[in-house]
Amino acid sequence: MSTMSKVVSAGVLSVVVAGSIAAPAFAWHPKGMINKTVQNVTAGTAVSDANTATAAVSAKPGDILKYTITVSNTAEAADQHYNDLALTVMTDQLPVGVELVDSPAKRTITENMGTILPGKNVSKTYTVKVTSTTNGAVIENKACFTADSVVKDNPQKGCDTADVKVTVPPTPVTPVTPTTPTTPETPVVTPEQPAVLPNAGMGSNIAIFALGATVLGYAASMLRSKYRQTA
Repeated sequence: MSTMSKVVSAGVLSVVVAGSIAAPAFAWHPKGMINKTVQNVTAGTAVSDANTATAAVSAKPGDILKYTITVSNTAEAADQHYNDLALTVMTDQLPVGVELVDSPAKRTITENMGTILPGKNVSKTYTVKVTSTTNGAVIENKACFTADSVVKDNPQKGCDTADVKVTVPPTPVTPVTPTTPTTPETPVVTPEQPAVLPNAGMGSNIAIFALGATVLGYAASMLRSKYRQTA
């Protein structure tokens, strides 16, 4: 091979190599986003993002809350699924102070949301009961997601919170019912029974009879004397 041929061949090779390095690889661009809201169903409050303790939704022990978690793909539409949000998984670790209504023992919620097309979203809703009895406690419930592009070259992740503040109503004071005064009972007076003369026996009875006869006789004598005087 001549010297000129070697130079030309080297030049062609350098152009090819340079072209292969400069050629940009196609990038897949899904854009995942998560949003979590909460509503106090028992109190009938509005749906709220409640992202901070200041914006927390108020709830009492025993209230039912509804959480809604939405994962969106905000990327622009593209051919060949270039911007699809694939392998989307949402996870929610329930905090202390709430429990699932339909499964109180379950503490971790995991949802496979599949592939989300550009401009679309997938939502999951579940209800919990407030179990905290600490007045002023803020219950922060965080949900997170992971996802990727179809060819797994653009991993996505994110989290969002929804806060609830516990308000324990004061214990009502039971009014004291005044005691009705008791009407005093009228004392029952039992009439005294006449004293019974002691039984002095047969001799005493004879003496009394004789005394009575004497008195009667004296009275009769006085009447007779008075009668003679008037005659």
